[in-house]
Amino acid sequence: MIKFEKITIFELRVLVEISYRGDIDLLDKYWGDDFNLEEAVNETMFMVKTVNEETEVECYAVVLNDEEIGYVCKIPNNLYSFGININYRKKDVLIEFWDKVKELMEEGFICMLYPQNERAINFLKKQGMIEVSGIEENCIVLLNINN
Repeated sequence: MIKFEKITIFELRVLVEISYRGDIDLLDKYWGDDFNLEEAVNETMFMVKTVNEETEVECYAVVLNDEEIGYVCKIPNNLYSFGININYRKKDVLIEFWDKVKELMEEGFICMLYPQNERAINFLKKQGMIEVSGIEENCIVLLNINN
């Protein structure tokens, strides 16, 4: 059973690392050939902390049967960042994860992703999110209206 446990931004780093660990494809396609795991985690943390200076970012540990497997960060009406370790990206886990995300977000929300994050974009589209163009430069914006 998946649950989300609220954490501080200071506790987030370890969960970002857990969610990226073992996913070589993610590092290569999303971050590029020059990035290693530590650098990808550092960059994610930098982006979250930068956004947190403007608006409060709420962070959550994704826990499956008492094991931390990933994280979710949200700002009002925006699924800001998320990840689950590659070993847990199974259909039943992802369905339950998405149900928890919708519960957490409560109402319609957006998620803005870089175009190279194709796997996450495709996952969100499979969950019913709709791509909206022309809103943000250099980003794919997905809108959830089926909450």
